[in-house]
Amino acid sequence: MHVTTDQIIVTAGGQDALNLIMNLLRGHTEHLCIENPCYAGASMIFEGEQLQIEPVPVDSDGIRTDCLPSKQRSLIYVTPSHQYPTGVVMTLSRRLALLRWADDTDSYIMEDDYDSDFRYDGPPLTALSGLDRGRRVFYIGSFSKSVGAGLRLGYAVVPAIFSDDARLLKAKMSNGQSWLEQSALAEFVSDGHFDRHLRKMRQLYKSRRDTLISALRTKFREPVISGQDSGLHLVWRLPKGMPSALAIQMKARAAGVGVYALSSGGAFDFDGTAPDDALMFGYASLTESKIVEAIEKLNEILRGMSAKAPA
Repeated sequence: MHVTTDQIIVTAGGQDALNLIMNLLRGHTEHLCIENPCYAGASMIFEGEQLQIEPVPVDSDGIRTDCLPSKQRSLIYVTPSHQYPTGVVMTLSRRLALLRWADDTDSYIMEDDYDSDFRYDGPPLTALSGLDRGRRVFYIGSFSKSVGAGLRLGYAVVPAIFSDDARLLKAKMSNGQSWLEQSALAEFVSDGHFDRHLRKMRQLYKSRRDTLISALRTKFREPVISGQDSGLHLVWRLPKGMPSALAIQMKARAAGVGVYALSSGGAFDFDGTAPDDALMFGYASLTESKIVEAIEKLNEILRGMSAKAPA
């Protein structure tokens, strides 16, 4: 993205950026759209508004642009680089279609790039905001995944025409962020430590991702996996005959293994149509040996559940 410093508003993480943009566009927005399933934090903000919400389904190419409403002056929330929770990456054709829809309907887009610092396979992705050239996309970034959730620092990149109003609104909402954390992080970035940190963490997380995929392929025949190219979680689409993802989640939790159905793990499903045959796996905080151990336990759990299932 090519932006000026005036367009960057420092926030208390991604959730604060979402709140800022929602308040900034309240006078313009007449209709809300959101991916389904989606990030629970975004759904809570949307449901707090007195506006109609239109959930838009997601498939293997990202949000279904053919299902977008024709209503004017909408606001849509998307996670194109690594859709949460399914992990799919929005294709270039879908990105361009989404931008055309925004132009045609006089709408705006919230682009939440919550874990785009970690991409392991393929070239870096062009942000929607970069393709849009700063007209209709509000970009949300955070250091929660790359540095630590406890830092509580993020940012919103707003179109230039909104920069003055965004700074004024941020001052009214919280009068800025703590200077000490900002100063320390700024020095961390400017001295090159942040880039070195990201390179190191990409290698570490890639190794853990590779271990997880290898363990799944060893224990389960040809598992269908999505979301593995980037981010800090992936999704395994369960084969036919397996118990439901929610049932596996509950059984695994009792055994000390954290796997999640799409309706859990910080995700939200508006209409109950999210598939219950998909398990989310987060791997960033586990060592390779712990990952292997967890998949072995999961295999035992699934064997036990299958043995108890009625014929």
